[in-house]
Amino acid sequence: MREALERARALRSVGRPRDAASELRKALATADDRCELLYLLWDCQFVLGDRAAAHETLLEARGLARGPMVQRVAVAEASWLMSEGEHAGAVRLLSLLEIDDETVRAYALSVRGVCEAFLGDVQAGVVSLEEARSAAHRSGSVRELCRAVGNLTYVLSSSGQHERSARIGIEALTRLKVQGLAPTFSAVLRYNLATSLLALGRWQELDALEVPDAIPGNKAARILLCQAEAVALRGRDPDDLVEEAGKAIDGPDALFAAQCAYTRAVAARTRGRFRVAVELCRETVADLPDSLTAGEVLRLCAEGLGAARDLQAAGGRVRKLDDPVAVERELLSRLPEPRGPEDEVWHRVALAEAGRDSWDEIAVAWDRLKMPYQAAYARTRWGEPEALRHADRAAERLGARPLAEMVSRQARRQRVPLLHQAAPRLGTLTPREREVLELLGWGRTNKEIANELVLSVRTVGLHVSHVLAKLGAGNRSEAARIARDQT
Repeated sequence: MREALERARALRSVGRPRDAASELRKALATADDRCELLYLLWDCQFVLGDRAAAHETLLEARGLARGPMVQRVAVAEASWLMSEGEHAGAVRLLSLLEIDDETVRAYALSVRGVCEAFLGDVQAGVVSLEEARSAAHRSGSVRELCRAVGNLTYVLSSSGQHERSARIGIEALTRLKVQGLAPTFSAVLRYNLATSLLALGRWQELDALEVPDAIPGNKAARILLCQAEAVALRGRDPDDLVEEAGKAIDGPDALFAAQCAYTRAVAARTRGRFRVAVELCRETVADLPDSLTAGEVLRLCAEGLGAARDLQAAGGRVRKLDDPVAVERELLSRLPEPRGPEDEVWHRVALAEAGRDSWDEIAVAWDRLKMPYQAAYARTRWGEPEALRHADRAAERLGARPLAEMVSRQARRQRVPLLHQAAPRLGTLTPREREVLELLGWGRTNKEIANELVLSVRTVGLHVSHVLAKLGAGNRSEAARIARDQT
């Protein structure tokens, strides 16, 4: 039994949890002392995404646990509760344990830190996770060190601290690579890093993030979905990446299906397929898997509400929603309570898409979280001239072509000149229009201009409209400013 256990541990450590699980099942068929075998099998099954089987295995191990295994299995139970969102129950279970072994203590602190953060005390969670890192260092366990850093980057990214999360993740991945350790240890780190790079608009780094074959399929698939979303936001076809992500998943996975639906909705919306995006979001939120986080549900609702708004505003022969008010009400009713700073802003985005919140405040909130794409999108929805120029610069910098086109359309409707476009030329104005513009610059009203140029007020109004249109100015003051800048 001991030899089989060591072979399984070796297989697990080199990123072959499926082979390790097979080895463990063979050993369980004849072993008398089954607890350690079951404990490792639970870990392999959980990593492989077979949650139901993993839970059954863990319960069997608990019934057999004796001596030091009691604490190890109890921490694993707390980890299971954490994965089910039962954070308070996990903390209560951990508080009953007195742990001397540094490896087990590191594991317990890693679980506790995540739970504390999701119970509302992010700072306490970060402190526990830093302690977990220290305990893992003392124990010499690479596995627990990776777990601690992985959970730390998860808590940081989930609380909107993407920049810090990305920095810690990159440092940890670099150390693992230098030490030549198996990529399987880096699965969680890579996924959390992908999430943060996507949020930070560091999409080229995300493109370059490797997804080694040794990474479990469920994590590999989610990294690929992050890359697919970044591809879609730049106006490119993400279908190959989405298909590759689907192939990485072994069997039905309701959580992945919901996450995939969000990515497909984002892609559909960037292509102008607003109805498809709306239906994807509606269908998904109507039958949510329990393991989908509040943040993921909020993003689905916000995306669906945004696509519905785009659809109703679309021109041409686009078929509108039969009952847009009902769709809006349906998606708003599905909004969960936010669980952190980023969730709170997504909640506000969903409300703003329904006209119930302020886009200018949302843009500032995204700025604080250092999420440039989302800030630029909010400024586009806001529509104030300087906000549009700000959004235009951000979209150009990110290479977000669909967003840049959205900004351009909004700017044209409002006659707002964008800084990256060719400067409006005064030479396009007729002599009379130049006279009108000069008087606008002096702050004259239409009636005053009419008196000075001996024209009717109606004719002056037409000249003013032509001047604004030719210069791309949103108002009289802006037209005068453009004239001053070019003379």
